[in-house]
Amino acid sequence: MLIWIVGQGGLLGSAIARTAKNLATINIFLADPISWDNSELARIEFSGLSERFAMEAGDAPWAIIWSAGHATVASSEDDTAKELEALTTLCESVKRNTPRGDGAFFLSSSAGGVYAGSQNPPFTIETEPAPLSAYGRLKLAQEDSARTQLSGICPVIIGRISNLYGPGQDLSKLQGLISALARAAVTRKPINMFVSLDTIRDYIYADDAAAQILGIVHDAAHSSSSAASSRTLILASGQPVSLGYLINLVHDVARIKVPVALGAHSSAAAQSRDLRLIPTVTDLREQMPSTPLAAGVKNVYLDVLQRVQRARSLS
Repeated sequence: MLIWIVGQGGLLGSAIARTAKNLATINIFLADPISWDNSELARIEFSGLSERFAMEAGDAPWAIIWSAGHATVASSEDDTAKELEALTTLCESVKRNTPRGDGAFFLSSSAGGVYAGSQNPPFTIETEPAPLSAYGRLKLAQEDSARTQLSGICPVIIGRISNLYGPGQDLSKLQGLISALARAAVTRKPINMFVSLDTIRDYIYADDAAAQILGIVHDAAHSSSSAASSRTLILASGQPVSLGYLINLVHDVARIKVPVALGAHSSAAAQSRDLRLIPTVTDLREQMPSTPLAAGVKNVYLDVLQRVQRARSLS
C-alpha cells in the first residue's frame, strides 16, 4: 500500500511517517515540501505530485492523508482561507490523477475546533458542530470540500482529533499546552494561561493517533466500500482532564513547580470550558495502543529538555 502524507513535517504527519516505517505492508510516497505561501506554485506542485503518486501506486491500494496546517484558534480569516484553498487544490489534483487501485482519503480535522460552541458534552459524532473561531470554521469547510471534491472518487474519512500532543511539537505556535508547560518547567519562564484551570480537554498522544489513522486508511483502501462513501470519526483518548490536573502532572514529571501566570488573549473567547469527547467505537480501536497521559507527558518533557539544552549549547 502506498501512502502520501501531506504535512509530513508536522506533529501528526511525522508520527504517521514514523509509525508507517515500521509496517512492512506500507510504503511512503516521497514528496518534496509544498510551497504553501505561493498558491500558484503550490497548485503546480500538487498537480505534479498527484500525477507521480498515481503512476507509482499503479494498481496497488493507496491512501492520501492530509495532516497539514499551521492555523490555530488565533488565526485570521485570511490565514484560514489559504489553508482551505490548499486542500481544495490537492483534491482537484487527485480527481484529475486518481490511481487505478482502490484507495482512501483521510482528512485530519479538529474536534476542539468544530465542537467549541456545541452544547451538552461529552460530544459524540452525532453532536451538532458549532465552531466559534475562523479555525473551527476552516475545519468544517475542509471537511465539506473533501467530501464534495472526492465524491465518487474514493472513500473520504474525516478524523476529528482531540488535543494532539507528543515530542517534536512546534513550540512557536499558540497551541500545544503540554509542550508549553514542559518548556515553562525547563526554562522557569512563566506560561500565560488564557482560560480557567477547570477547563477540561481530551489529550491523545500523536503516535496513538497515527496508529489509528493508518489502520483506518488500510481498512478503507482494502474494503469493498463505495467510492461515494464518507465517514466521520472522533479520535480521542476518552480520558478528559482539567488544566489544573495537567499542570500538576507536569509538575510531578519534571519535579519542578511550573510557573503559571493568568493572562488574557482574544482567542480565549473561542475556547470551550468543557470539551469531553466520546471516541468513535470501532473494532480497530480495541487493537490500537493507548499511551497513558503520564508516560506521554514525560516523553514530551524529556524532548523539550533536550531541545532547550541543545539550543543553549549552541548559543
